[in-house]
Amino acid sequence: MKKLSLITTALGLAFALNATTVRAADNAKPSKDAKAKHQQDLLKKYDKNGDGKIDPEEKAAMKADTKKKNKKHSAKAPGSLETPAPNTPPAK
Repeated sequence: MKKLSLITTALGLAFALNATTVRAADNAKPSKDAKAKHQQDLLKKYDKNGDGKIDPEEKAAMKADTKKKNKKHSAKAPGSLETPAPNTPPAK
């Protein structure tokens, strides 16, 4: 009986540790290469004058797009205050 209890406890711990490891891997930070590519993509999209820097006007455009994107995502969230009423056509 003691052996069965010990085996059950050991298996339970193994599964618990495995689940924690998998969850930690899912929450891993993006790699440096992914961050660099994201920054290059943002620069390509918003650097309208081609000087390789984001100036205040370009930064304002970036913020406006981000705000618009966040508003669009929050409107889709269930229970959101901005969720359209049923039978209302989606905003374009």
